[in-house]
Amino acid sequence: MREVAIVAYAQTPLVRDCGSRNDVELVMEVVNAVKHQTGFTNKDIDFFCSGSCDYLGGSAFAFVGALDALGAVPPISESHVEMDAAWALYEAWLKIQMGHTNTALVYGFGKCSQADLPDVLALQMDPYYTQPLWPDSISLAALQARALLDAGKITEKDMARVVQNSRRHAMSNPRGAQLKGEFSIEQLLAEPKLVSPLRKHDCPPITDGASAVILA
Repeated sequence: MREVAIVAYAQTPLVRDCGSRNDVELVMEVVNAVKHQTGFTNKDIDFFCSGSCDYLGGSAFAFVGALDALGAVPPISESHVEMDAAWALYEAWLKIQMGHTNTALVYGFGKCSQADLPDVLALQMDPYYTQPLWPDSISLAALQARALLDAGKITEKDMARVVQNSRRHAMSNPRGAQLKGEFSIEQLLAEPKLVSPLRKHDCPPITDGASAVILA
């Protein structure tokens, strides 16, 4: 297996609403930042891969517009996953492992504030049986959590511990965290249920922003 390193990383401030900034502006900020960190130009990057959700853009192939942030010349090898950037990162890593590339730039972006995100995500469900019921994403996550609790695989204390660790780690990332702080397990479990068994702190905030890495 080839050893792969993250040689550059950048992110925009992750905020609830980035206002008038469009996808190109968000992506260009982080792409230029990681290139600056390494001294790379497009000629030095063998493969580009992105992750985003076209439903947020409101049109098919909405991600194509963000490619303007990469530049049209010289021509590039590019791919996109209709998912989060963690999946794009995996695709780029596989490309390097297979020997097809030696360097890759991966970026993810989204403007979740453009629509009612919990309802919009229902459009990705099965179009015949599930989507017409319009289950919101929080309720679906609650069903998953309930299945794990009933199977004895997790406890509510385990769920609270995840939140506790996440909020603590967020304190060291001022640009990338909306929610942060020190909380005890008891404090978190004392909060009321939002959609049982989930509490508000179990659910992610609506967030606009972009991030990018270069793998080598």
